[in-house]
Amino acid sequence: MAWLDFLKNGNELSELLIEGQNPYGAQLLKQSDVDQLRDHLQPGERVLAYVLGRVVLAGRGLWLLTDQNLLISENDSGTLVHHLALKDITEAQCVKGKYGYTLRVTAAGQQRSVYGASSHLAAVFYRALGQKAPCTPVLKPTDLDADDVAEVVHHFSDAALRLQPVAMVNADVRTLIAQLAHDAVHQGWLQSSEAQSVRVAETAH
Repeated sequence: MAWLDFLKNGNELSELLIEGQNPYGAQLLKQSDVDQLRDHLQPGERVLAYVLGRVVLAGRGLWLLTDQNLLISENDSGTLVHHLALKDITEAQCVKGKYGYTLRVTAAGQQRSVYGASSHLAAVFYRALGQKAPCTPVLKPTDLDADDVAEVVHHFSDAALRLQPVAMVNADVRTLIAQLAHDAVHQGWLQSSEAQSVRVAETAH
């Protein structure tokens, strides 16, 4: 399967092998990403975070996290977007791999994954996800510095501004993203106990 993936996406995979990490994992969203995902957001839904990586046999992977759903695009040219309601996610994992971080989620008995995600985008993404869904402890977390935090806030705020109607975007969005990044630095990557406590609190209400 890896050989077929290489034949299909050889140029980008060659760069990944040479660089030792995904050179595309820390990019701003492309306009085609915005065009693809904008219509999948519901009124009042807030964009929180995203990660870019690779999907085996499918090419580029984009996961967009909102306060309600996880939207997944698994190729460059197709228009299909998978919707996973956060309340339906039963498990999430984040593991350091050879070329970046691999994220996995399980919902309705099916697992989806993306590999080659950048450490700082994955860190804040996973912390935000853990506030809504059960997450296992992060394996081999990477420490983030001030430059990482600034880049994450810029990237995620840019996505929110471009994907949501202007009326929906206010200072609260940037403040929330900045707080998530700050927590990822000073409290570490999310632990399962944090996610579980959130789930229990939500159930109680």
